[in-house]
Amino acid sequence: MLQYFLKAVDTFVSYCGTGILPLLFIASAIYITVTEKITWKKMILGVAPLFITVMFFMPFTEALYEKVGMEDNTYYRVLWLVPMGVDVAYAFCRIFDRKRKIGLAVAIAVVIVCSGFSLVYRSQYITKAENRFHIPTAAIDICNLIAPEEGEARVRAACPPELVYFIRQYNTDIMLPYGRDYVEAQWDYWNAVYEQMNIAPGGSYNVEALLETTRQAKCMYVVLNMSIPTDVDPQEFGLELLAQMDGYSIYLDPMVEKDN
Repeated sequence: MLQYFLKAVDTFVSYCGTGILPLLFIASAIYITVTEKITWKKMILGVAPLFITVMFFMPFTEALYEKVGMEDNTYYRVLWLVPMGVDVAYAFCRIFDRKRKIGLAVAIAVVIVCSGFSLVYRSQYITKAENRFHIPTAAIDICNLIAPEEGEARVRAACPPELVYFIRQYNTDIMLPYGRDYVEAQWDYWNAVYEQMNIAPGGSYNVEALLETTRQAKCMYVVLNMSIPTDVDPQEFGLELLAQMDGYSIYLDPMVEKDN
């Protein structure tokens, strides 16, 4: 039981990172529980979040989570049920409701401190939206090309890792042989198609090895990044070039049939 508790503590610390939001949340939830007069607000923003947080550290909670067959290393998702930001904002509004100028000054100070004097939009993971879907145009164009017609069976496509995040967001009728959990290094999962699609700088696609894995995974379509060379022309192995767009070559593999 102690092992579960210590693991929960490590998970909570990793989830919280280096910010002070979790501490502000706990203080805010306690404040709301004590001062809020409206019962439903007290329960939703005060009692329930505190209860979930306490239960998160209980050994039997994680044991039950694992017992019902949840994936490994996903226990932190329980904390998604806790509205940390909402609690802090609501508590702040209650405290400074009658002293709004002071509240504004404190809010600005809190934002600066919580941000760590860094601008999130400078992160390498933030890019300017290309369209109203907030998905790369390349992913949209590829999906529109290979997506099945309404009522037809779903198709499976092998795509480079950088597209994996977006294909399923745009069209769930297109299945993938691997997902985000295989792309992220911290998960340390292994997938044969991903190993052939994930090309190191200066490398090239090994078409024969790639098609061996995509055909085993029943991928009807194969999408290749045009900036990465292939050791041979994929059409020599029976692929049909459907289009080249947005820096990608989209091939149909006639040897693979649609899933029923």
